[in-house]
Amino acid sequence: MSEQIIAGRYRLAERLGSGGMGVVWQAYDERLHRKVAVKQVMVPAELTSSQSEEMIRRTMREGRIAARLQHPQLITVFDVVQDGGQPYLIMEYLPSTSLSGLGTLPPDEVARIGAEVAAGLAAAHEAGVVHRDVKPANVLVGEDSTVKITDFGIARVTEDIAGTLTSTFAGTPAYLAPEVAKGNPATYASDVYSLGATLYTAVEGEPPSGKDTNPMAQLYRIASGVIAPPTKAGPLTDVLMWLLNPDPAQRPTMVQARDALAGVTYETPMPVAAQAPQPVAVIPMPTAAVPPPAAAPPAENRRGRAVLFAAVLVVVAVAAALVTTLVNRDDSPSNAASSPETSSTAASTTEPTTSDEPAPTTTTTTTTTTTTTTTTTTTPQPPADPGAAIAAYYAMMPGNRAEAWNRLSPAYQQSRRDGRQSYENYWNGVSSVSVSEITATGPATVEATLFYNFKDGRRFRERHRYTLVQQNGTWLIDTSKVLTSNPA
Repeated sequence: MSEQIIAGRYRLAERLGSGGMGVVWQAYDERLHRKVAVKQVMVPAELTSSQSEEMIRRTMREGRIAARLQHPQLITVFDVVQDGGQPYLIMEYLPSTSLSGLGTLPPDEVARIGAEVAAGLAAAHEAGVVHRDVKPANVLVGEDSTVKITDFGIARVTEDIAGTLTSTFAGTPAYLAPEVAKGNPATYASDVYSLGATLYTAVEGEPPSGKDTNPMAQLYRIASGVIAPPTKAGPLTDVLMWLLNPDPAQRPTMVQARDALAGVTYETPMPVAAQAPQPVAVIPMPTAAVPPPAAAPPAENRRGRAVLFAAVLVVVAVAAALVTTLVNRDDSPSNAASSPETSSTAASTTEPTTSDEPAPTTTTTTTTTTTTTTTTTTTPQPPADPGAAIAAYYAMMPGNRAEAWNRLSPAYQQSRRDGRQSYENYWNGVSSVSVSEITATGPATVEATLFYNFKDGRRFRERHRYTLVQQNGTWLIDTSKVLTSNPA
């Protein structure tokens, strides 16, 4: 089988995996001389001749639709072909492990992965495409930590054609939205729910509706809106419950989901000498530029409806506010170089080469201490704060540079050498970026940690300081400075 050539050009080399919908192979494109992934979509033997023809036709159509989608977080479909009466999808090959093979992960890593998946799905939704089978097995995490989603619409073709014959779902029941489990068509909102169920499983170890060997029993629980509130998700909890709202109208859009997931972070503990309390988890929700759904309920109501049809009543105790005191550090180069955070990288903090923005020019060094009170509520309303603006900015990158450029102040844009072109040149070399440890150090200043993956294989961990300004009710980045820069 390893010598089989599909459609006269794709030589099958290694079997990568199989599932209910078919077999995936690593293959070699003899014409373009590159590795590809080839998915053979299996036609169930119980289908009639007309049903088989319809399934092949639908599979080819879904493949052509997926081939139109282009985004860094989507596996690219290069070709759809038939060989020996079987349909094949020719796709981008990514050395990776699916999310289902990674076991449970910490909430901050799940949030990072979720933000990247949501970015890809948001692009698909913008193009008018519903995935319809978001699940851990379809989320691929590459060897370089790149995250991509695959298999748009394919798994549900069999269900649509043969569902009345099998009385089961060809997709994965555990990740279906309640309205889909009831038999309604999949929508953008159902993709959001499935993403929530996927991330819930990654952090909790099992789907929100639990595990059941009887798929019909599980479908009944899902359709009834029964889920178990997460216990390991920490600061990710409120975002998960928003995504898993049983009412499709009360879920976020995929863009809002992307921004909310990008804003989930843990604060960095302060040194003991600072005599400040240990910072608590902060969850910046979507920025003001992305309005939430109308009349979104508080998290207590969301949880209540999620278990409305269960036999027990879950009482959720929600803290009224989380308060932390953050101490601003001296911005002077000498102080940054001698601090515990940067002492090992003093040489690289003066003029780092990986930053996407130049350090602000200033000749006056001052030392200030600013106390900021941050209150986190469970209602997913977009706070007008600089930290959320930073999270939203990097959630766009590197795929949505046009919108991200508009999140920079005019003064900042003008400060760049060669203007927009140098900005584009820099980001063209970045394959992915994630942000974490977002800390407010003043009313309009923020520090954050960035992880860059460059297309040439370099990886960097950087700590940045930003100042922001408000214009027309929106926070814009006005200056940035790299505090530390180290290979990751």
